[in-house]
Amino acid sequence: MMRKVFFAVIFFILFASPAFASGESVPAREKFIPNVGVKERIVPTVTPFAPRQKLIIDVTAPSATPPENTDAAGRAETRDAIAELDKAVLDQLESQAPKPATKDEKLKAKIEGRPVAREVKFKSIKLYPKTKTADLKAPAVANIDDCINIAIANHIPLQVAQRSIKLAEMRVFEARRNMLPSATIVVERSKGMVNAYDYLGRKQYIDLQQPVFHGGELYFTMKQAETNLEISKNDYNRVKNELVLQVKKAYYTLERSVENLSLQNILSGEAEGIFERVSKGYEAGVTAKIELLNVNSQSGQIKYQLVSAEGDVTIAKLVLKQTMNIDPKDDFEIIPSPEFKKVTLDFERVLQDALLNRPEIKSNALMITYYNYGKGIAKAKGWPKVDLLGQWGLAWEDYIAPDVFAGSGNTSTFPRRTLQPQWYGGLKVGIPFYGSTAEYSYTREQWVPVVQTMQGTEATVNSFKFKILDKLDYYSDKQLAEIDYDRSRQEFIKMKNDVTLEVREGCFSYEKALIQLETAANKVKYQEADTELNRMKRGLDEVPDSNVIDSLIKLAQEKFGYVQAVTDCKTAIATLEKAVGLEDYFKNK
Repeated sequence: MMRKVFFAVIFFILFASPAFASGESVPAREKFIPNVGVKERIVPTVTPFAPRQKLIIDVTAPSATPPENTDAAGRAETRDAIAELDKAVLDQLESQAPKPATKDEKLKAKIEGRPVAREVKFKSIKLYPKTKTADLKAPAVANIDDCINIAIANHIPLQVAQRSIKLAEMRVFEARRNMLPSATIVVERSKGMVNAYDYLGRKQYIDLQQPVFHGGELYFTMKQAETNLEISKNDYNRVKNELVLQVKKAYYTLERSVENLSLQNILSGEAEGIFERVSKGYEAGVTAKIELLNVNSQSGQIKYQLVSAEGDVTIAKLVLKQTMNIDPKDDFEIIPSPEFKKVTLDFERVLQDALLNRPEIKSNALMITYYNYGKGIAKAKGWPKVDLLGQWGLAWEDYIAPDVFAGSGNTSTFPRRTLQPQWYGGLKVGIPFYGSTAEYSYTREQWVPVVQTMQGTEATVNSFKFKILDKLDYYSDKQLAEIDYDRSRQEFIKMKNDVTLEVREGCFSYEKALIQLETAANKVKYQEADTELNRMKRGLDEVPDSNVIDSLIKLAQEKFGYVQAVTDCKTAIATLEKAVGLEDYFKNK
């Protein structure tokens, strides 16, 4: 019961309050727009040192209650209310904003040390910010090469692939560097107390370590990094080939749509002239009404085809812009691509070139090499490791007082110590043993004296360690390397089969497109002759005007079929070039 009372009070406060019903007070300068559900906030942008102003907004909504109708008229009324509300708020804000100071006011404010009032500018913060456009824009007139170059410059996956190449180059440098000696320069300063006496110390030395034998692990790692660099380059070519194919398809589609629009414009002009002649004949009483209705119906069909052709051009151009990654608002015209020239295909030759040049084939072949080096790295971890160790430097350590033993009755004095050389050199050997590691090290060393010694030390140290079951991952890494190698072989076989199928389908599609092209050319010739015949018969008044329009419509359709066949041939050639992996494979053939 208490819960129901609580919700009733909340409902009354929110929805029955006079302030809410009248819409007079809206906090934070926001106004809810009925039937839209969008809030727009007006934010003042004040330049530095501008005095703060208390902005009072008192805007009364055009309607206290939302309109009940939800039809088009209601939505239009709501949009008008939004525009009026936005303009009223901006006008009131600008009227309350401080005006720019004059020269005299600026001089007076500078003398009195007050900040100078500046103009307050207001901007409307929209729900969706403007999308950042691409760096490279299309020219006013572009050919297919221009579109490809712009797409390559703006394609983000290509930029990522380029950065991956740079990363792979860094990995190669790192792998080669690991085969050289590693050096560490150290500078130390120490301060402390021994037997209630303060002392100071200083060391500066360089540590050196040179791998002598690691079972080939460092070499295989370097070769693996070099192979990865080649894989990254081929991946860049793969992305580029796919992008070029997309641009070519979009370009050819737009070219086809533009040609179809031209055909429909010509057809519409001829049909309009015939319709006017038939209308005049009907008004003069020499043309039957059924003929007028038939021609009118044909004219409507032609208008529909014209509108559809215009829409196809708009959509095709938008697809091309999206493929090029440019602003959809940028408009440009295209230049017709080079005339299609028939080429002779040899499937075996094309397949051979595809297996040699296709980036995916190269990448998968390199992946086999990459994981083969991985097997070598895994096996090398089971071999002994031999490293040379060394250090050389200068050091000293001494008491702060010149004679620290004066209080003990010792009257002898000692000279101040200076930097003296110290060094060590040795050999470190690690031998894997059934998941464990046995380590042996041999060092020869010489150190400078410390505060409590009069002379330095010189020694030969032999050390032996046995780490129990610290290398069990050797067996799992070796097994994983074998699995990755076999998987890469299977991926290579699969890719080879896919490329073979793609080349076969591309050749078959090209052969079909050639047959369609030849058939379409014959149909165009026939339809042109039939149209001319119907024109002659119409001149002799043997056939009605509707027959001529039918012939014109069929002629436009056959011409569009021919354009479609040419586009299919060009697309098939582009698909085959992508399958081969060479952009201009058929250019000189």
